[in-house]
Amino acid sequence: MRLLILICMLLQLPALAQTEFQKLSFDEALAAAKVEGKMVFVDCYTTWCGPCKMMTERVFPLKEVGDYLNGKFVCVKFDMEKGEGKELAAKYYVNSYPTFLVLTADGRQAHRLVGAVLDGGEFIRKVEDGLNENSIANLERRYAAGERGTEFVVRYVAALKGAAETARAREVATDFLNLLTDEERTSAACWPIYEDAELSPAGSGNMLYLLRRLPQFREGVGAEKVDARVGLLFETQLEDILRGRNRDASAENVEAIEKLLDAYGLRDYGRLSACASLAKAMLTGDAAAALTACREAFVGMSDEKLSYLYFYPLTALKGRWTKEQKKELEKLTAELVAQAQDEVLKSSLDGFAKGMLPNL
Repeated sequence: MRLLILICMLLQLPALAQTEFQKLSFDEALAAAKVEGKMVFVDCYTTWCGPCKMMTERVFPLKEVGDYLNGKFVCVKFDMEKGEGKELAAKYYVNSYPTFLVLTADGRQAHRLVGAVLDGGEFIRKVEDGLNENSIANLERRYAAGERGTEFVVRYVAALKGAAETARAREVATDFLNLLTDEERTSAACWPIYEDAELSPAGSGNMLYLLRRLPQFREGVGAEKVDARVGLLFETQLEDILRGRNRDASAENVEAIEKLLDAYGLRDYGRLSACASLAKAMLTGDAAAALTACREAFVGMSDEKLSYLYFYPLTALKGRWTKEQKKELEKLTAELVAQAQDEVLKSSLDGFAKGMLPNL
């Protein structure tokens, strides 16, 4: 009998170690946290969310995660599309899943995590970050009190981004930059704001400012970082044309991009010049120029980019390739097959050479 009891106790140990999500209403969770001197941890999930299920199956059952969360929090979970979950989603602006809220016993948000973290130790570290001086609540209090040091504001903006409060992060970043001198704005300390595509999207005031003061940014931040950021703007525009995603683009648009590449000293950056030449050749129907540009653009290109940039320009020029040019394309495609590491891409290129190229 004693042996049976011992076995039953041992079988229960893993269950006791895992995260204990209590079946409480939200108000009951806050009341329990107040009595126990804890905070509230809320798992905001949906039934269709794959990463939510992965957290439930792989992370929350871990002993170290259970020990940590159970010791500090009253843990509850709510389906954000049902019952009380809908109200919480609206109240705390939850629109990505999974989202994990860390709340004080009076319901104020102290921290939030967005997205699955499948390593238990890393998940604990990310939750713990929200309980120290870098928590959203602490940073907000300091910001509201008037603190505007560059290092502090950049850290606050990063915390807002991490909490999926991108609009607020953009607002704080813009207000802060407007207080600075040109020398301060073009320094390395402020660069994280300009480097972030969500804080400084194409066409935004921040990006236009960066382009107008490119030499100062290169001096203050470093030419390599700055050119990579600016180059990405043109890369995205050219790739949209080469992928057929921008059907309204004209050769004149590409020529305008080429002039800007020259003006900003980026003609030789990466493959921008070759991609511009290929885009213009594709739009003007110049197969000979396209053939030259294809070799310059695609040889040595990563598998990822090759998989979505190679095929459309060639098919867009269907009927314009000569027999000799098709033979050159076959040779080029064979080189790319040998260059590629991904087996699916190799197969796609080989199938394209055998099945499509002859009919272009």
